[in-house]
Amino acid sequence: MAGTAEFNLRDIDRIIAEDEAAELMVRVSQALGRELARRNLTTHQLRNLFGEIRRIEKEWQQQQQGPEERLDPRIWRRLQLLKPRMAYQAARLRGDAMQPLIEALERAIDRIERNSDFRRFVDFFEAIVAYHRFYQERR
Repeated sequence: MAGTAEFNLRDIDRIIAEDEAAELMVRVSQALGRELARRNLTTHQLRNLFGEIRRIEKEWQQQQQGPEERLDPRIWRRLQLLKPRMAYQAARLRGDAMQPLIEALERAIDRIERNSDFRRFVDFFEAIVAYHRFYQERR
């Protein structure tokens, strides 16, 4: 991942699978947020995608069972459909501003199996949005 040598994609696996990886999640989301701001990804572009994740989360909360239960297939399907949505948004930008985000989120989505994984995914993306905003304001 060009420009984000502070982590590798295997870190994403731990972030999604382990509650104990909270410090790693903060470090990786900070690196991603900084890189996305450096690449001039706008808050609107990032929030557009985050809005869809929030809508999925709302549906998930209505169906949610235990944290170790397998993720509902309807939620899993909606997460899979985020991949072409991200590709479409990236194509509209006509550049590589979203590339680090797409790589990280696709890896994360592929690792989600249980409700607890989904919760960590939402936390991870929320942290990316927060750090992006922080670094964008500092520019």
